Amino acid sequence: MTYSYGRPSVQNSFAGLSVRQGESMNILSRCLMALSRESRMSIKDVTFSSEVALYTVVISSSAIEQMVSECLKAGVNETGGILIGSYSEDSSTAMIVESTTRPADSLAGRTTFQRGVRGLRPLLHARWKTGLYYVGEWHFHPGGSPKPSGDDFRSMTSIAANPGYQCLEPVMIILGGDPAGSYSLSASVFPRGDAPIRLREVLI
Repeated sequence: MTYSYGRPSVQNSFAGLSVRQGESMNILSRCLMALSRESRMSIKDVTFSSEVALYTVVISSSAIEQMVSECLKAGVNETGGILIGSYSEDSSTAMIVESTTRPADSLAGRTTFQRGVRGLRPLLHARWKTGLYYVGEWHFHPGGSPKPSGDDFRSMTSIAANPGYQCLEPVMIILGGDPAGSYSLSASVFPRGDAPIRLREVLI
């Protein structure tokens, strides 16, 4: 599904105002901020699932908002971070409640992103105390499709095989498109020692 994140039109909203230009710009800025907040409020939780394997991923609206905010800051460059959440008792469902900002030591360009690690250890330690932990990765394909690339698959397969992550089935979320206009999400699961599984969005 494609999500609309565009600001509603404010054309002619200030017709007839006879205030100084600076005051007009301040009013316009406040209105745009309010409209932006209203747009973010329309973001809902999104669920992905697989008909073949018993895997489900639920992304909270707050986690999606965090991704969109980071992508807006990144502009034409890729960006990303880690996913924090928890699993159901039978480990079939990953519930993502937080998507982090890009670590400061990350490397990013228009078609590349290498996530850094600075600041993640204390963050994960703090989340672990509340019953949350690392469940995967997210990144941005600016102006493009959220379809995973070959590099994406290789990177996530490596993470799944790395015991240091303590995550047997990491999730990858990709946001593709224009975060200020319309964008779409993809979700994949990477079971350790098995083939990756592309999930489909559950439309309600």
